[in-house]
Amino acid sequence: MFATPALVTRGNVLNSSEYRYGPHRFRLSKMDVLSRKSSDSFADESTVRISPTTPPTSIGRSSKRTCYTAPPRDPTAYMTAGLKKHFDDAQFSDLIVRCRDDEYHVHRVIMCSHSQWFSKVCAKVPMDNTCQNIDLSADDPDAVDAMLQYCYQLDYADKFLGLSSAGYTIYTLGPHIDIYLLAERYHIPGLKQLAMEKFESRASVLSRVEVNKDKFFQAIRIIYASTRPDDDGLRKVAVKLCADHAEQYILQGGKTAARVFKLMDEISAFRMDFIKELASRLK
Repeated sequence: MFATPALVTRGNVLNSSEYRYGPHRFRLSKMDVLSRKSSDSFADESTVRISPTTPPTSIGRSSKRTCYTAPPRDPTAYMTAGLKKHFDDAQFSDLIVRCRDDEYHVHRVIMCSHSQWFSKVCAKVPMDNTCQNIDLSADDPDAVDAMLQYCYQLDYADKFLGLSSAGYTIYTLGPHIDIYLLAERYHIPGLKQLAMEKFESRASVLSRVEVNKDKFFQAIRIIYASTRPDDDGLRKVAVKLCADHAEQYILQGGKTAARVFKLMDEISAFRMDFIKELASRLK
């Protein structure tokens, strides 16, 4: 009775004449027209068209390129990289730290964020256009250098004495003790913990090698002579290492055992800590 409008071959998109009239030429309401336009707008020629006679197919993952996933990085690496740049140059520096012949142009906000001591000292001086000067010449220059390295890089270089005749690297424990004491003096808990970890790493090697045991026992003397009884971080590390090798020391006898017994006679605090550590392991 009524002629059916011709459809343009546009997949499942209706002819424009069918927006106003249905397939049997009945006039559509305004709501039906809007509904058809909104639904067909998602299937124009710029989108994927599905033929009525062809079943839809899905694209497998194998046809896609595999994206390269970068290995995760420590987020602090980005921060320390930027801070190191400012440590190497004096840009924006508002604080000068001197230690004998060394001079460092640093930043108050960084030093005060790590050290309670620096925070108190800098708070006494008003902020103006001049740089504040702090003299630390009474401290060990290498320890001060390590302290400033830590404030900008959360680490410091582990220096060594040199190479032996056999080609082995000769490390010393003294610098880590000095840095630990400096961190205690200027209230930098992160540096104090790092120095203790580095000391334990080196001391665990020196305590096992016969030619280096004298350095290890001498380091224990320095620790007990320079630390307070309530500051037992390094003391616990030294006692633990001695207890780890106690059986070896006693069985070897001779010079090694004599060193341990002499140390116990010289330092009563070490003797008490050593015996307590051994007793705790027998429980």
